[in-house]
Amino acid sequence: MAISRRAVLLGGAGLVGAAGTYGALTPPGRRFLGWTGPDGVVPDVPPVPVQPMPWGAWMGSDGPTVLVLHGRGGSVSQWQDLGLPQFLNGAKFRCAVLNGSDDYWVNLAPPVPFDAALGLSMGGFGVLDIASQRSLKAVAAISPALFLTWEDAERIAGFAAREVWEAHEPLRHTAGIKSPVGIWCGREDPFHDAARELAGAVGAQGSFDHGAHDAGYWRRVLPDALRFIGDRL
Repeated sequence: MAISRRAVLLGGAGLVGAAGTYGALTPPGRRFLGWTGPDGVVPDVPPVPVQPMPWGAWMGSDGPTVLVLHGRGGSVSQWQDLGLPQFLNGAKFRCAVLNGSDDYWVNLAPPVPFDAALGLSMGGFGVLDIASQRSLKAVAAISPALFLTWEDAERIAGFAAREVWEAHEPLRHTAGIKSPVGIWCGREDPFHDAARELAGAVGAQGSFDHGAHDAGYWRRVLPDALRFIGDRL
């Protein structure tokens, strides 16, 4: 006989509290119980070459160029830790992975020409911002850190002023996004609602399965994001 999720919660009140409902659990609590989905695994294959550059690193050596933007507080090493060099094994494109700062990717002047873009969290915001200003062959945003209101954006102190946020927030400029867009964002991610709103506005592909704003989810969906890009290059 199957045991319902509600029964498990009620029976484990000492673990998850008296609320006894899935919705009452915080994302870390859901993750602890395995309700944010399985963690992705880096494939056991040789990584593509990684060539350090003053602006970041090349990953891969042949084909069209994909601009890659990391999350807040990250760097090229964030993508290496996620296994991007291994996931790129067999890809028909190369990645220009930039190093940034804790400030959001606004007014970015990419150091190389590129055909598509991939971004994670803050980098997801960045590639969608770029897509609102120019046409690309593909844009893939994983857990994009978007904000429904200035009050939400102001809390993270990632923008110089409200005017900067208003000028670049992709949710405020969906009419300008004409490129094919893929968005992946977990249901337990704090940016889920904003990501779903943007996806609906631009007709994005992708998925919104269970998942948190963490490396386990990002590794799980990264192959789909890369496939989305590769199919359009």
